[in-house]
Amino acid sequence: MSADNRKEVLRNVNIVWFAYIVLAVAILGKICYIAFVKGDYYKQKGKDLYVKERTIEADRGNIFSDDKTLLATSLPIFEIRFDPLASKQYLKEMKEKTKPSEWSKYDIFAKNIDSLSICISKYLKPSLTPAQIKKWIVAKRGQEKRYLLIAKDVPYETLVKVKQFPMFRMGPNISGLIIKQSSKRIMPYGDLALRTIGYTRDNAQPIGLEGYYDKSLKGEVGKRLMQFVKPNAWIPINDLTEIEPRNGEDIVTTINVQMQDIATSALRDALKYHNADNGTVIVMDVKSGAIKAISNLSKSGDSYVESFNLAIGHAIEPGSTFKLASVMAMLEDNKFKLTDSIDLNYGKAVISGREMKDSEPHHYRWATLQRAFEISSNVGISKAVVKAYGQNHDDVFQYIKRLKQFHLDKITGIDLQGEAKPLIKTPYNLKQLWSKTSLAWMAHGYESQVTPLQMLTFYNAVANNGKMMKPYLVSEIQSQGVTERILGPQVLVEKIASDHTIAGARQILEGVVLNGTAKGKKTDLYSFAGKTGTAAMDYGSDKRGRYRASFVGYFPADNPVYSCIVMVSVPRTNGYHGSQAALPVFSSIADKTMSFDPHFFKMLTPEANITADSPYLPAGERGMRSDYVSVFTRLGITMKSSGTKGAEWVYTSLEEPGVNMMAYAQSAASVPDVRGMGLRDALYALESKGLSAEIAGYGRVSEQNISPGTKVAGQRIVLKLK
Repeated sequence: MSADNRKEVLRNVNIVWFAYIVLAVAILGKICYIAFVKGDYYKQKGKDLYVKERTIEADRGNIFSDDKTLLATSLPIFEIRFDPLASKQYLKEMKEKTKPSEWSKYDIFAKNIDSLSICISKYLKPSLTPAQIKKWIVAKRGQEKRYLLIAKDVPYETLVKVKQFPMFRMGPNISGLIIKQSSKRIMPYGDLALRTIGYTRDNAQPIGLEGYYDKSLKGEVGKRLMQFVKPNAWIPINDLTEIEPRNGEDIVTTINVQMQDIATSALRDALKYHNADNGTVIVMDVKSGAIKAISNLSKSGDSYVESFNLAIGHAIEPGSTFKLASVMAMLEDNKFKLTDSIDLNYGKAVISGREMKDSEPHHYRWATLQRAFEISSNVGISKAVVKAYGQNHDDVFQYIKRLKQFHLDKITGIDLQGEAKPLIKTPYNLKQLWSKTSLAWMAHGYESQVTPLQMLTFYNAVANNGKMMKPYLVSEIQSQGVTERILGPQVLVEKIASDHTIAGARQILEGVVLNGTAKGKKTDLYSFAGKTGTAAMDYGSDKRGRYRASFVGYFPADNPVYSCIVMVSVPRTNGYHGSQAALPVFSSIADKTMSFDPHFFKMLTPEANITADSPYLPAGERGMRSDYVSVFTRLGITMKSSGTKGAEWVYTSLEEPGVNMMAYAQSAASVPDVRGMGLRDALYALESKGLSAEIAGYGRVSEQNISPGTKVAGQRIVLKLK
């Protein structure tokens, strides 16, 4: 090799060595940088890959009715998983600490796998044999799988047993038992008030009370460290830094379960009878504004379900129920007296250049303002309003001012999300489509929009002598049974109108029932007041035929306790007027409420001197033996029994000096004879056999439409009470 070639080789070798040295220095520098400068960062990053902090969901609070009956609650459910390598790690650790002769007693997997498989088969996987379960676990252990799913949706009672399984009872760190807790929201009364109670779901708008009070109900989440074992599989690390969740608070609602059931049943029956699209009912406590029942049913196939809160979610043209506001405005401004006469022209007239008709025919040419209201004359009320407010520019604004005085332009602020805003037009506002006919059509319930709840709140104020209460659904918030906050009644307006106007309003509402469109449901048992409504839903088009029937009122009329609104949309059969489709629902609710609500009963004190006069002792009546014994003992009445030992039901006869009770046997497969029973006993006797009942009247059962002894087949029996 020549000298030049040798130099060339040495130069190339030196270059390579220099490159290696530079590379080595760069690598060493990077190592130092990673170890000392970015060390903490990469340590944390590595930890984040294999250890993460996860949240522990808190138990969601309960929702109660007004008497603390559960409307919604969360039941804990558990997912059971198993890490079969935990016992292997335990054995390895014990081998390092003990003698070989003792190792076998620490092999807890071998000692317990058979009995553990038997328990899993019996309580968690009954479809698999113990041998199949053992084979599966052993195979997964051999594959070093660490997150075996044993069972989902395990109730707490079963979890207690699981914790006592062989090996599992040694604790999670040794046995490998992994428990993941979650909760399942249930409603004990099914779909009763479903839309009002509501729900919260991932990636969905929260609904109802569950949504509005979500912050209180959901509590505060806890924290727990979880260790990565495989993709999408993490096991908890028992760590002192774990933060326990704070369970959610409970809310006590104003809803009365019995009234809610009555309202829903009455509405559903009416919707079926009239083949209607949908309907809503709201029952409100007059003095406080508390909502006692709220039902929203829409047609879905052959049934009716709670799919949208019609009571608050849509502002609609109310129809004739709005006439009360028009009459009150005229009374408040002294534009008309109830005794002033109006030309009804037999229910047909041209007003503001447009033909108007009354919804039902009548033979009145002239009538007083009160009578026009009682028969719900569109022509009469509209003519009066146009005469009172349509003569000049300022008077139109005065009419709108009165409507706003009655709060008809404002939301109620109820504790539910999604309340629609009402529409009361501003005079001459072309953007709101104000026209020369607007005043006349607003007068009888068109070209304005309010929700059913907003209309009820207005009527409720009239029943409450002018004081307008804010509707509300939650009365208090509790934590572990202790009241944290009281959410009592709130006054929206102390006085929506003068005493003179309120008195006139109550007079004409009572007149509707006594002499007007609601007289068909007048009863001697109690008084009520209100207004029917029949709104054409397509009155502006050439094709008509869709109507919204309504009734809104209160009972008893002389001392109102409850107000109620009923709306039935698009009734297709058996009538469509408010008196036909909505009033019967109101009447049914009032009938049943009056029969059970303590407001309507005089209570006797224990100190009252109770006496019994023998001519009024019960004879020939049926009932529960225990009830008769309790009452007769309390009254000091002599009792005799004829073969009633062990009997649940008895019938009575007079036998000096007291009452004789005789056993009354009922066949399990036959319709019982409930004549002579009180309502509670009759319902118990029927429902215990899978029968349902429809009630008419008050007192004791006098008639039943299905004969006693008829074979039981889930019938609905009509009971007449006297």
